[in-house]
Amino acid sequence: MYVIGIGKTKFGVTTQNLIQLAEEAINKAMVDSSFPSENIQAIYVSNFLGGILQNQLHLNSVISGLFPHRHLPIIRVETACASGGAAVHQALIAMNKFENILVLGVEKMTGYDSGVISKAIASAGDVERDQLPGLSFPASYAFIAQKYMEKYGATSDDLDLISLKAHYNATLNPSAHFQHKKIDLNTIKNSVMVSSPLRLFDCSPVSDGAAAIIISKKRHSKRDVEIIASSLKTDFISLTQREDFTCFPAAKLAAAEAYQQAKVSPSDINLAEVHDCFTIAEMVAMEDLGFCAPGESKEWIKMGRTALQGSLPINTDGGLKANGHPIGATGISQIYEIVTQLRGEAGSRQVKAAEIGLTHNVGGVGGTAAIHILKKINE
Repeated sequence: MYVIGIGKTKFGVTTQNLIQLAEEAINKAMVDSSFPSENIQAIYVSNFLGGILQNQLHLNSVISGLFPHRHLPIIRVETACASGGAAVHQALIAMNKFENILVLGVEKMTGYDSGVISKAIASAGDVERDQLPGLSFPASYAFIAQKYMEKYGATSDDLDLISLKAHYNATLNPSAHFQHKKIDLNTIKNSVMVSSPLRLFDCSPVSDGAAAIIISKKRHSKRDVEIIASSLKTDFISLTQREDFTCFPAAKLAAAEAYQQAKVSPSDINLAEVHDCFTIAEMVAMEDLGFCAPGESKEWIKMGRTALQGSLPINTDGGLKANGHPIGATGISQIYEIVTQLRGEAGSRQVKAAEIGLTHNVGGVGGTAAIHILKKINE
């Protein structure tokens, strides 16, 4: 399977509504592919909060209005923050029936009271175990950070370096939420405490945005990128049901399956987009994906191995932390970045000799994990 077109809006605070964002990303993907929209045979739509924030469920039928009189099969997919990765996974399964599929991720999150947003996002957690007791996602990830630090000796200084890297990369990304905002280490260290040890700059922002990709069975141009693996696994939704708080089994299992599908190992990956909804999540992801052993991610970070010029650049677009996290669009935006890098079109953030890239998209606190591996096609 091949990604033949990609499109993305600016992430951040916008005046556009849900459908305007979707339409922009779709149009950009169509233009990028030079592919007639009449050739699209099915659409998968990733969205998490439309039903809660915009009172807009049945979004797939709304998107049908952008393709008038086509009567396409359109399916909405929701797996919390992993909705984008899950939508791509489902689209690839559907390629046994269709030749060309559009996958869209979209979210409108700004313009609402913080309490409304917090409650809406909390719906990705277990009602009885998490929501009613007040266990928010910042608190859950703070608990993970505490346990990780106890077990492996990591410190807040390590988390600060992840945030610093993310914000630097975002300044090189024209569509990033924080593209125009330079953040230094002092600002990160002195930001307000959200849930100890996580400060404001350990947390991804509330963002609007959309991303779209077009997948085809056939290669159409030299810019196409091959998808060589797709895996999705789930786990208990709540931390209260877990035995180990320093890893996500769903991500480990999905990664192992993806490596097997692609016939590659972690050492073959040249760059990765990982789900850094909080800085600690990036450290956990590096180990779940097999890039380093448990407890070693802090050393990689200190050595700069995950920086743009490092041996394994991670979140070259700024990640969820600084590129932004419009939830339904995130997993597809990750693929957008990997495709851009493998095409050699990432400009000042371009990774040298990028051949194989991986995306890691997680819903909730490791409840769902989608892994995709993509490969540059060499003539």
